[in-house]
Amino acid sequence: MKIASIAFTENGAKIVKMLVREMDVKGYVFEKYKTDGLETFNNVSSLVRDIFKKYNAIVFVGACGIAVRSIAPYVKDKAKDPAVVVVDEKGNFAIPILSGHIGGANDLAEKIAALTSGVAVITTATDINKKFSVDTFAVRNNLHIGDTKLIKEISSRILNDKKVGLYTDYKLKNVPDCFEESNEVGICISDDDKKPFRTTLNLMPKNVVLGIGCRKGCETVEESILAFLKVNGVSVYSLFAVATVDIKKNEKGIVEFCEKFDIPLLTFSAKTLSAVEGEFTTSEFVKKTVGVDNVCERAVCAVGAKITEKKTALNGTALALGRINTEIDFLKG
Repeated sequence: MKIASIAFTENGAKIVKMLVREMDVKGYVFEKYKTDGLETFNNVSSLVRDIFKKYNAIVFVGACGIAVRSIAPYVKDKAKDPAVVVVDEKGNFAIPILSGHIGGANDLAEKIAALTSGVAVITTATDINKKFSVDTFAVRNNLHIGDTKLIKEISSRILNDKKVGLYTDYKLKNVPDCFEESNEVGICISDDDKKPFRTTLNLMPKNVVLGIGCRKGCETVEESILAFLKVNGVSVYSLFAVATVDIKKNEKGIVEFCEKFDIPLLTFSAKTLSAVEGEFTTSEFVKKTVGVDNVCERAVCAVGAKITEKKTALNGTALALGRINTEIDFLKG
């Protein structure tokens, strides 16, 4: 998680410096209170505008009002907005004010409070009532949430002690008693968008690894990947990672695809890929070009996935698929 922290006073800067030291945070301080290890700013609105989409979380050390006014123009989507936490300059309270569940602000507030010997002020209804939170469950089990608007309906029923339906294609552990097999409203944990309930919230495990190699400057990367996934019945939202050889880490088409769909790009040296054991579709040309006889299949295995679709050459790309073991646990923390 990439975290930025912003201070407005000398005391606030001390808190930020502690977070930088303990949590690998990028620290900022108002220029009047310049101190070693922190970048300075002179306008918080401009700073927040520049960093809002660059970080997974922003921690304000100061007043809630400043934080609220600073982030207001940029808040768009609960599924994509960063976590935002406000900490007072004495570290007494850590208050998540945006993206408590999906963005992880609640968990971040708990971690900060533990560091400052303070209190995390959690206000989300499912947490204070100790009820199942579907968005927290999805994040902790790395599940893609189909329609975030349905989270409210699921949570509302659970908060009112009503059952919700549960359908799954996966083995589950520690299922809470708020679920039943048959209901008008429920969640579906599956690799596709099946709708077993009248109102279905689809949760899709991100457990597919896409291995890729391509010609330098290939302009059909996204088109080829999406076509390959479609033929194999795989949703782009089920991708856990895209994997390739390290000399392709800046390949424009691959980087842009990963950024567009918010998918981690994992790269490995030719030496590491060559050491991966298994039976692969080899190529002397590829070996002479990048130093390893196969990129896409070996990269899949290097991530720890089991190959489900071997190398396919498509419009200047070489693509392969694999799946990682998936354990879905309702108590995962």
